[in-house]
Amino acid sequence: MPVPPVDPDSAQGPPPVLSYPPPPAHATPAQQHEYERGRWNHFLLDDTWRRTRFNAQPNALLVEAVRHQPPGRALDVNMGEGRNALYLAQLGWQVTGIDFAEQALAFAQQRAQALGLVLTTIAQDLRTFAWDPDQWDLLVLSYADDSAHVAEVHRALKPGGLVVFENFHAEVNQAWNTPPDQQVGFATDELPALYTAAGFRILHYKEPVKAADFTRETHRLVQLVAQKC
Repeated sequence: MPVPPVDPDSAQGPPPVLSYPPPPAHATPAQQHEYERGRWNHFLLDDTWRRTRFNAQPNALLVEAVRHQPPGRALDVNMGEGRNALYLAQLGWQVTGIDFAEQALAFAQQRAQALGLVLTTIAQDLRTFAWDPDQWDLLVLSYADDSAHVAEVHRALKPGGLVVFENFHAEVNQAWNTPPDQQVGFATDELPALYTAAGFRILHYKEPVKAADFTRETHRLVQLVAQKC
């Protein structure tokens, strides 16, 4: 998910300075990858961002979805600095988090050790991650990226396993003036249609207008909880 422009009126407290050097001119794919890694490490750990633009509490949809679920094995996809992974670990889940922002993962491990929790982290680009079959009781995609990951989620979840998915609705592109070749978010009813077609039972789907965990800006969101049949 690209870092959006700052809307000072939507932030709590003074607006942060979201400054980061531009990518190198004519960057190779490898250089662009390293640039993105550094950029995400910066924003996930920046004190001002964390104080004013980022929800450090666990995602509310996730909290509700697992309220009555027995702990099992959970995968937090593009977990960032670990707010959701640590919450699940505190409930007794065996949690693995994957992200290519290795400094954010180290931060999560430090917090886990301070809390006496066990957290497995994988520093890897999701594009090369092996979604091994029937491995997980829970998959968390909380502002993970701009893919629905339907096939990967279906393969990786155990039968009866849950996916909890929250992200921006595609309407956000208007607010952010996103270039046509960088569109983000998901269209109305896109996710339940895709997941139903793949053999999931939809337990919850809404498109609320509310403050997002990521940026704290108020936009239309997409929220899905689905179970692998």
